[in-house]
Amino acid sequence: MTSDTASQHHHRGSCHCGKVRFEIRGQVDNPVMCHCNLCRKLHGHVSSYARLDRKDLHLIDEDGLRWYRMSGKTDRGFCKLCGTGLFWRPVRSKSMAVMPGTLDDTSSLTMSGQIYCADKGDYYPIDPAIPQHDQSDKADNAAVADQS
Repeated sequence: MTSDTASQHHHRGSCHCGKVRFEIRGQVDNPVMCHCNLCRKLHGHVSSYARLDRKDLHLIDEDGLRWYRMSGKTDRGFCKLCGTGLFWRPVRSKSMAVMPGTLDDTSSLTMSGQIYCADKGDYYPIDPAIPQHDQSDKADNAAVADQS
């Protein structure tokens, strides 16, 4: 886990339509913002991810949950009904990430960094107050999960 950790309490979250509801019973790391082209294509703009242990994610309602295999290395979880992006997971990892905007309460989270800043779109500025990295391997973050 990263040194920039958030809370140990339960986090609840859902998609927009409520057909995917979940609870995280454990530590959620502070999120990182990703400016890569892939995230911008998938989400229409930058995205953010907060790392957690897979074992701590408990699905309350998963009727709408679908997984999209991005490559042989990662999956994206989303709601098939409303389209909300929810999760990111490396295929062979004990970790995964939740998109913090899907959490009901984010008061314990603080943006800890920005990755792939060199790939950002030309149409928006980067917040200089948040640490920046040109690639993910220079930051300890949700996009760099333990591949065990």
